[in-house]
Amino acid sequence: MRSCLIQLLITAAVIFALLWFGLPFGASWLATNALGASGFTGTDTKVEVSANVPPRILLGHADRITLTSKQVFVGDLHAAAIDLTLGNVDLLNRTAGTVTGTLTGVSVPAANGEPATIDTAVLDGSGTSATATLSISGAEVQSLAASQLKAQTGMVGTVKLAAPDNVTVTIHGTSQPGHLVVNGGALQLVPVSDALPTVNLIDAGGGNPFQLQSVAVNGTGVTLVGTMDLQALLGL
Repeated sequence: MRSCLIQLLITAAVIFALLWFGLPFGASWLATNALGASGFTGTDTKVEVSANVPPRILLGHADRITLTSKQVFVGDLHAAAIDLTLGNVDLLNRTAGTVTGTLTGVSVPAANGEPATIDTAVLDGSGTSATATLSISGAEVQSLAASQLKAQTGMVGTVKLAAPDNVTVTIHGTSQPGHLVVNGGALQLVPVSDALPTVNLIDAGGGNPFQLQSVAVNGTGVTLVGTMDLQALLGL
């Protein structure tokens, strides 16, 4: 009788250990494969699923999912690296309550389809509408504005930025003032006069997952603030 009880206790302990430690590993493997099925590709991709009480994973709940990867492609977005933490994840309904983290070296389509490079995108908020703070070098925005000006109007010129949102466009020695403006989720160069048309720099949608809300020129950089639906992007 005593040996049977000990055997039962050992069996129970093994089952408990498998549930406690094995479930997160199994869930992480399944989550990695689900990402691949949604079109996500990357190198050195690591997905870790955790729950304060691991057996809750069997009920479809994870307290956290951490995702790190390099050379990421998902939809039309490319990132050199991502480091994200999803919180309060419903594995069955494929929803994430919160998201925090950073994407670096992000490329999104500009207005004419060419890539615009965002140095960093810091996310914080809900899984469907996280605040996204984007940092772009001033040189990148100036180059982007000049290339979009040429692509959309045929005019060749140079662009200079100044705080808080000022733009100077120079064409054939003649300078025209303007502003960087966010309109309908898109980034635009809006001239003060009618001598130049409005130039779209980064459109909303069309492979751009960021819905922009504001823009500010700060020293040698530009900060864009908007929102991002990471849940939709990752196909959750």
